[in-house]
Amino acid sequence: MIISQMDNRICVKLTSQDMMELDITYEELDYSNIETRRVLWTLLDEARHKLGRNIHLTQKMIVEAVPDNDGGCTIYFTVNDEKNAKNGKKQLVKLTGTRIICSSDNIDNMGELAKVLSANGKITKSELFTDGSAYRMIIRPDISISDSIESVVCEFCDICDDSVAAGTYEHWKMLASPDAIGVLWALSD
Repeated sequence: MIISQMDNRICVKLTSQDMMELDITYEELDYSNIETRRVLWTLLDEARHKLGRNIHLTQKMIVEAVPDNDGGCTIYFTVNDEKNAKNGKKQLVKLTGTRIICSSDNIDNMGELAKVLSANGKITKSELFTDGSAYRMIIRPDISISDSIESVVCEFCDICDDSVAAGTYEHWKMLASPDAIGVLWALSD
């Protein structure tokens, strides 16, 4: 599926079948690899025809790849304007998804949140921390559901700015990882 998100950004969603047909995996995506460049050229050519736009890999752009749980991935092509481009180089950034950081003084709130999120099944990683008086959970949902997860999280906990992540990892005590949601859900029954 090819989506034009903005004038300078195109999103291409690839299923696992698409990846097989292109003869590449997410792990093999690397801009220094000729096969990756072949795949990107192919995708941009399809996007150009479908959207009627004239975008080429010769333009300065950032290419972001985000894996999906089903073996596919989503690739974002963002064309940089001249003033923001760096040396005309292409950048392929492989992302593992977004993270949501939530906090509560009450561990029961975290348990209730875990019950709701465990039913979802699209959380790739979750970590639980404490500083002795409060609890903080770092959740990495599948990118396709990150917006809907935030609306659920705010019903049980406060959502923190992403800037607190480094301090959490450095100064807080980790209680559970990589499946804090599963641990909390099991304890809350």
